[in-house]
Amino acid sequence: MKWITHQATAVAAALALHLPAAGVAAACVGAVMPDVLDQRMAGLAPTRRGRQKIFNAVHRGTTHWFGWWLILCAVAFAAPGAQMGPMGRDVLLGLGFGGLSHVVLDMLTPSGVPLTPFSRSNKFSLKLCSTGSLGEYCFLLCVVGFVWWFYGADLLKLTRHLAHSKIL
Repeated sequence: MKWITHQATAVAAALALHLPAAGVAAACVGAVMPDVLDQRMAGLAPTRRGRQKIFNAVHRGTTHWFGWWLILCAVAFAAPGAQMGPMGRDVLLGLGFGGLSHVVLDMLTPSGVPLTPFSRSNKFSLKLCSTGSLGEYCFLLCVVGFVWWFYGADLLKLTRHLAHSKIL
């Protein structure tokens, strides 16, 4: 899936779960975090060609295992609120939830996601749509339609409020 699909879906789901603004923003960041981590690992290679080889070798590996993201969500729920503060918990939950949504969406593609954290040979895929395909864009359109249907009026009010407050 493309980043826009990952981010739109994570934001839609975070809104549907009534996460606070910090959690929604963190879900948007977490939605691309597995790929960003893979790119960072590839960036350690000394040459451009080496980076691409490393990226191909690590992409959709351990960063795309759902367990890490579930653990992050569990830590957000289990950690004492006084230590993290309410915003810290929201951010941690949003990051975990965004990463989890990324893995679920990549599970829809033929490449799939790993069933175990350190294995690339044991993958699960529903093979519903390919990255950049018409199926992905139809899915994205449904997500945007969902957000607009349920939150469009609120988003318009927020946009008007931000425009009048000279923040934008």
